[in-house]
Amino acid sequence: MYLAWLVFVILLPDWSAGAEPKIVYKATNIECIGNPKRAVNLSCIIKAINWNKAVAQMDCDLVVPLRNFSIQLEVFKKGYSNQYHPFLVNVTFNACDILAKRSFLPYGTIMWRTVKEFSNVNHPCPIENHLYARNLSIDENMLPVLPLGIYMFSLRITDVSPKGLSEYVGVIKFYFQAMEMIRIKKNIN
Repeated sequence: MYLAWLVFVILLPDWSAGAEPKIVYKATNIECIGNPKRAVNLSCIIKAINWNKAVAQMDCDLVVPLRNFSIQLEVFKKGYSNQYHPFLVNVTFNACDILAKRSFLPYGTIMWRTVKEFSNVNHPCPIENHLYARNLSIDENMLPVLPLGIYMFSLRITDVSPKGLSEYVGVIKFYFQAMEMIRIKKNIN
């Protein structure tokens, strides 16, 4: 009996590790819509890497520099009616404060870590000229575990002029799927 318990205790970590599959966030689509007075030459595409990962490539040229811009982050989840419904997050933050490290809102710092790693926005405001992001993907360790499903991050960017007027710059809609990691069985002959 002692031997049976010993085998059970030794094998328990292997069983529990196999019981919880890893969740990955795979990009499925991206839309970039811009104000032609503020941003031109918009290009947003998704490139599939493998079954579990796809990356985004984004480019745009700013006509007017972003001096004091805010981002409204909304998260939507696709429901059974095949429509996107608001899901937990609808927050607006001043991106210049995040870039200058004057504000430490959780959603802003998550975005800053992502932007810093994948784009040429690596300095405080003003942001000007050509902006790009290469090989942008969602790191599973950066976000809390989301339920399986299809989601959309909507990033609405506005800039506040020195006169205090808020001007629409653009929207980035990033679609992704929270799914179990697909494991490919390799045949060794």
